[in-house]
Amino acid sequence: MSYDVGIIGAGVHGVSAAFHLARRGLSTAVFDRSTPASGPTGRSGGICRAYYTDAFLAEVAREGIAFLADFGERTGGGQSGFRRTGAFYLHGPGDVPAARQAAARLGPGAEVVGPEALPHLDTEGVAVAVWEPEAGYADPFATTLGLAEAARGHGAELHLNRPVVAVEEGARGVTVTTADGGTHHLGALLVAAGPWTAPLLRPLGVDLPLTVERHVVAIMEHDPADTAELVPYVLIDVAGGHYSTPQPRTQYLVGGVVAAFPADPDDFDRTAAPEERAGLAAAAARRSPARRRALPAGGWASLYDVSPDWQPVTGRVTEHVYVDAGTSGHGFKLAPAWGEHVARLVLGEADPRLAAFAPSRFASGTGLAAGFGAVRILG
Repeated sequence: MSYDVGIIGAGVHGVSAAFHLARRGLSTAVFDRSTPASGPTGRSGGICRAYYTDAFLAEVAREGIAFLADFGERTGGGQSGFRRTGAFYLHGPGDVPAARQAAARLGPGAEVVGPEALPHLDTEGVAVAVWEPEAGYADPFATTLGLAEAARGHGAELHLNRPVVAVEEGARGVTVTTADGGTHHLGALLVAAGPWTAPLLRPLGVDLPLTVERHVVAIMEHDPADTAELVPYVLIDVAGGHYSTPQPRTQYLVGGVVAAFPADPDDFDRTAAPEERAGLAAAAARRSPARRRALPAGGWASLYDVSPDWQPVTGRVTEHVYVDAGTSGHGFKLAPAWGEHVARLVLGEADPRLAAFAPSRFASGTGLAAGFGAVRILG
């Protein structure tokens, strides 16, 4: 089989790029070792926020959230599960100038307030809080399936449960071989395989400085007597090192926002140990009296493919091969709009601002600034 573009990885970034390429009329194929969203995408916390220290990422995130909010119309009937809750970001004294700069990019309705504006929270150590009214959360699994089906609707072909076992580049394109013996000839290849991206590219002489980390999410259940005191919005506690998102009924998710331990993407514990869940629950409980009475209701562990500066790694790596990886745990809400930028990159129409995220930045020592101190995931 021959295609204009092949994509390795059916996570949200891979299928988003497939959607944008296929709707432009390019013959497009997606290859995955399993099924859409079966990797880290399906275990994302699904936070949708445009609160970034990088102006371009803030813009793309706003576009991505708009896409998720209007997902059915844009994809021809898919569902993203997007819920707009708003988000508060809690900052210590050292973050105040940068927090004000990031807040200024959020648009109408955003504001910077003092801790006294949050009487329902314990704001010890908090100097300012930033409110983002357009933020919320979505369903990463449903979003990925919706984009995959929309890509199919535009003619893309998905080769699922077919691990790629060989990638060879020639003068006229790339040949990909899958575990079932299939051979596919591609005019261009995009590797968007998350934690498996770097190993796939090494045979081509491309050595990306991406690492893999295991991150845990805990599910907590409130005491029914506390329903009047639930935190109804996304809360990113920069000062306290955790995030939380409300969920339907009386549950919420909580996870960390700092670097975690290295992991082997083919051999890691996908469960959240009791002590890991207890640590996250305690972090969330410090801010909310109602959460001090919440009980563990489950959890999981997932993977982040992390770049040295915690910013996406997107660009051309050889004559016919491109990469979209290294989103470092904050790529989900970017994906619907980032896929458009990736499609334009492959077509030679890239936004000049995308060049800042090229893989070559690490060799040249021009890494990007990101986040607030140790909380680099805020980009």
